[in-house]
Amino acid sequence: MTRRAAIIAFGLVVAIGLLGSQSWDVALGRVQRSAIKAIEERTGFVVKAVERAEIALLPLPRISLSQVAFTQRDGALAGEAVRVRAHLRLLPLLGGRLSFDRVDLIAPRIDVAVPAGSDGVTEWLSPALAEIERLQSQSKIVISAGSVFLRANGAIQSVVRNLDLVIDERGLNEPLALSGSLNWRGVPTEVSLLWPMVGGNAKAALSATSSLLKLRFEGSRSGPGEPVISGPLVLSTPSLPKLLGWFGEESRLGSALGAVAVSADIQVKPREVSFGGVTVNLDGERLDGAIKLAETGGRFALSGTLAGATLDLGRIVDRLPIPSVDAADATPFDLDVWTARDIDLRISVDAARLKGARLNDVATYLLVKKGRFETGLLRASAYGGSVKSRLLAMATPAGVDIKLQAGLDKVNIGQASSDLPQLARLSGTGTLQLVLDGVGRTFDELIGSFTGRINLAARQGEIGGIAFGELLRRAERSPVQALRDWRQGRTPYETISAYAGIAGGLLALTEAQMNGANYRFNIAGSAALRTRTLDMTALLASVNGALKLPFLLKGPVDAPAFDLEPEAILSPSGASLVPTQFTR
Repeated sequence: MTRRAAIIAFGLVVAIGLLGSQSWDVALGRVQRSAIKAIEERTGFVVKAVERAEIALLPLPRISLSQVAFTQRDGALAGEAVRVRAHLRLLPLLGGRLSFDRVDLIAPRIDVAVPAGSDGVTEWLSPALAEIERLQSQSKIVISAGSVFLRANGAIQSVVRNLDLVIDERGLNEPLALSGSLNWRGVPTEVSLLWPMVGGNAKAALSATSSLLKLRFEGSRSGPGEPVISGPLVLSTPSLPKLLGWFGEESRLGSALGAVAVSADIQVKPREVSFGGVTVNLDGERLDGAIKLAETGGRFALSGTLAGATLDLGRIVDRLPIPSVDAADATPFDLDVWTARDIDLRISVDAARLKGARLNDVATYLLVKKGRFETGLLRASAYGGSVKSRLLAMATPAGVDIKLQAGLDKVNIGQASSDLPQLARLSGTGTLQLVLDGVGRTFDELIGSFTGRINLAARQGEIGGIAFGELLRRAERSPVQALRDWRQGRTPYETISAYAGIAGGLLALTEAQMNGANYRFNIAGSAALRTRTLDMTALLASVNGALKLPFLLKGPVDAPAFDLEPEAILSPSGASLVPTQFTR
């Protein structure tokens, strides 16, 4: 036998001798009482029932309790475990006392009482953490294959499964440290937490990693009184809507965002979180500024200002679940789902894209209160001109009141057409003013109530797809020839002006005229907003009025028919076309 082996053997003999010199009563009743008392002192649990207890001295001393029911002293937490295994400290055991350095909960089923109507992780965890915080010291607690049921008035609010957690041993005034993994709402997650148990400045840390979230915080908690938590935070998610859904938050506005990454110096106070020096990355586009989250009057509120180089506003709008305007849709408007949270957010960027259009020096905003939704462009320059807009929706007894204002001033249409294919046939400098107001419970009611106006003006440009000057010259030579192959070429214009009034679900085009060097083109009629169809007539005339060609503009707004009026007849001289019916 080697010297080392001899020393170990001698130590074992001494230990066994000391154990044997003690008056040990390994009767089941005493084992249970001693084990339960020690476990309660070192874990904060109150054991309610035990099926049986066992003690083993080799290879390491331990006590096992089977089918254990337990609760916390304040009743916030209760449960049962298939087995509770307590690892005994050797030195106290040699002195005849039971003391544990580790307690294992095997396959526990834990019920946590949470406030009715609560859906936040903080609200769920705070009662259990408060009970642990009251302990002067605590053994190492290892939870294996556990489940946690969060219940409000007996009803399950959420379930945590596959809980494997290690809560480190701590002494007087030492912080709570835990780490492990869990499966919540189908998403496996790795977590770790360092939380101070006493007042004053103390280190605090939190990390969580899953397929939906990467979070890391390392800072401090300060006191006394209501604690303030501060320090750097880094958070990222590949999909903000999915992350919000994971936390039980269904947000219409949140669906506008995709991959999000946030880094900031945060300060957490009761009912308020401030993000200073925040950097927000939205699908690769960076914004910097400050954000604050707060609880005001029982409502969650977000406010902040952000600025950056670029932002794709069109991508954000396209992700929103905005219903298409359809008079046949009888679904009542639900403004509450859009105004569930208060928001006051201002964003400025050097350049933005909106449905293909390029905007510069953009300032946009979003204001949301209960029953009120407002957004728009405070300013933006585009293609040599400027753009402004405002959308306001308010809940009223008659339904949702919608107010829409939009304006374009001195926009170069030719430059815009390079980004907007729908303008490919146009050029010139244009100005547009739109004002619209309506109220209703459904789209049909809203469209029928709309009142407003549209003013349009343009100058010094061209319209492709038709050559009015050439058409007039051909009609002078041969009216019959003018009826064939007239949809080609381009028409230069000097000015375009149009005015339309909106009332009762009908747009009435009362004044619309385009003037060129050798022609005048007038159009009048109406557009039904419910069916989105046009019913208009137009007249192309030479400058001296000797020749007049009537047109019809009818059909759906997306693809209307624009043709010479088929009922036009030749004038007696054969030099002009005159409509059988045309009112100007």
